[in-house]
Amino acid sequence: MPETVTKEERARLWLNFATEYNSRLFRKISEQFDSFASAYEAFHDKHDIFSGLSERVLSRLREAYPASFIDRFIENMEQKNIRFTYPGEARYPQLLAEISDPPGVLYYIGKIEPDPDLSIAIVGSRHPTKYGIEVAKKFGFEIASAGALVVSGLAEGIDACAARGALDAKHAICPTLAVLGCGVDIVYPHANEKLYKEIIERGAVVSEFLPGTRVERYYFPIRNRVMSGLAHGTLVIEAAERSGTSITAGYAHDQGRDVFAVPGRIGDEMSAGPNGMIARGEAKPVFSSDDILGEFSYLHIPAETRPDANVVLLSSLSEEQQAICRQLKNAEMSFDELCDALMLPIGTMNACLTELQFSGVILALPGRIYAIDTDKTKLKDL
Repeated sequence: MPETVTKEERARLWLNFATEYNSRLFRKISEQFDSFASAYEAFHDKHDIFSGLSERVLSRLREAYPASFIDRFIENMEQKNIRFTYPGEARYPQLLAEISDPPGVLYYIGKIEPDPDLSIAIVGSRHPTKYGIEVAKKFGFEIASAGALVVSGLAEGIDACAARGALDAKHAICPTLAVLGCGVDIVYPHANEKLYKEIIERGAVVSEFLPGTRVERYYFPIRNRVMSGLAHGTLVIEAAERSGTSITAGYAHDQGRDVFAVPGRIGDEMSAGPNGMIARGEAKPVFSSDDILGEFSYLHIPAETRPDANVVLLSSLSEEQQAICRQLKNAEMSFDELCDALMLPIGTMNACLTELQFSGVILALPGRIYAIDTDKTKLKDL
C-alpha cells in the first residue's frame, strides 16, 4: 500500500494525524497552501502559519514528519484492511462533501457507495422499548429493500436494530453503513461485534477518527454530524427530550437535510424526543417507510423502472421546488438571488436545491449558480 499512496496523499495523512478529528483546523491549515505537499515542506521551513498552533498539534506534526512514520501508518491500515478517502477523491461520499465541515480524511473498512440514489440515517435511543426495536427493524428493512442506503451509528438500541433490519434485505447490494465514534478498527460496543462484521461484508464502517482511536463520550456528537451528512434525510425513532439523537437531528437541519420522526405514545419517556420535534415543526411525522420514500421518490426509483426517466412533471415537485424551477426557467441564478427572489429560509433553499440536483432537474455551476438541466431533463408543464 505505501507505494500506491501519492506524495500528496501522504502529506494529507500527516496533517490529518496531527489535527486528529478537528476538521476545521485541518481545513484552516490546508487552505494556506496550494497543496498538502507544500504544507509538509513549509513545516520543515518553519512557516509562520504553524507558530500559533497548540503544543499538542505541533508535537504530532513533528512526530509524523519522518517518512518512516507515514510508512508504518499506511502499513498498519493495510494489515487491517482499512482504506481512506477524502473530498475530491472518487470514493468520497458526495453528500458528505456538501456539508460545511466534511472530514478531511474518512477511514473505512468494507465498500462505500459514494453516490447512493437515496440514503436515510436512522437514529434513536440506546434503550428503546420493544415497540421501538420492532419499528427500527421494520424501517431499516423496508428502506434497504427499496434500494436505499441505511446509515446508523452501530450503537446499541435503535441504531443496531435499524442496521439489522437493513441487512435482512437480502437482495440489497449495499444496504447499510455504520459511522463510528472511534477508529474503524475498534468494535464498540463489543456486544455488536457480529453486527460490525456483517456490516463490513455487505457495506462499510466509516470514521473520521484515526485508526486505533478509543471511544470517548465527547466523540459521539462529533460523529453525529457525519451520520446526518451522509444522508438525504434523518429518521428519529424513540429518544429522550435531550439526547444525542437531538444533536444529530440538529446537524441535519443545519445541513439543509430533512428530518422525520415516528410519533410515540404521549407520556412515554422515549416518545418525548420525536413528539417534541414534531410539535415544534422540526420533524415531519411518518407512519410507514412509504412516507419517507415518497418524499424522495424521484431519487430512489431505478431509472429503468420509470415510465420516462427523462421527463419530470413540475406538479410532482414540492411548491418550493416548483417556485425555484420557475425562477430558473429563463436564466441562471445564484443562490443569493434565489433566496432574495423567493424569500425562502436558507435551510429550505439548500434542501430543495440538493433534491433538484439529485433528480437531474437542475445543474450546480461554479460560484453557486444554478440552471435548469435542459440536456438531461424535460420539465413538463413548466
